[in-house]
Amino acid sequence: MIKNIIKISVGMLMIITVLIGYIPQPEYLVELTCISNTLGGLLLLADGTLNIIKKKNFPNSFYLNVAVSILMVFLVCMGSLTGIYNFNFKGAFFFMHIINPLVFAACYMLFVNEQSHKIRFTLTAPVMIMMYLLFDCIRFQFTGEFVYGFIEPEELTFFNVLIAGIVIYIFVCLLGLGLFALNRLVHKNR
Repeated sequence: MIKNIIKISVGMLMIITVLIGYIPQPEYLVELTCISNTLGGLLLLADGTLNIIKKKNFPNSFYLNVAVSILMVFLVCMGSLTGIYNFNFKGAFFFMHIINPLVFAACYMLFVNEQSHKIRFTLTAPVMIMMYLLFDCIRFQFTGEFVYGFIEPEELTFFNVLIAGIVIYIFVCLLGLGLFALNRLVHKNR
């Protein structure tokens, strides 16, 4: 019961920080920060509630997908500390860029047990990130700009997109594999 209350509380905190950060600037609702924090919050909220009512859990794959997505936000934001590019760390964005990803990852480690899954399970970990990148490419076709502007439009050739997609998929798979292995280690003695 306590773990479900924690899930619901963390889920509500994540959704509240998204609302505080993005209501004043709704044009940025397309950012991965907003999407991953919202989905993470909704997942925790729904899973905690469903577990209290029906004693059922959401599939682990949802947790792993959101965990790698929200940790990608965290890693990209940590990269901004080098000064090469800038991310907002003020107010609610400090939570969405730093606190929420770490707390969600901790929830995944503590409340989801991957002992019964095979390692190939991690091949699905990049689904959310890949869907987001596809969304960003489709959005670019209509707006002429990418959400984060890391890619110059002139560099958007089929070959470059294919290579970038493969590299990102492999990187996110490895991140998912690391989280999966750490989760199994945490639950090994339970």
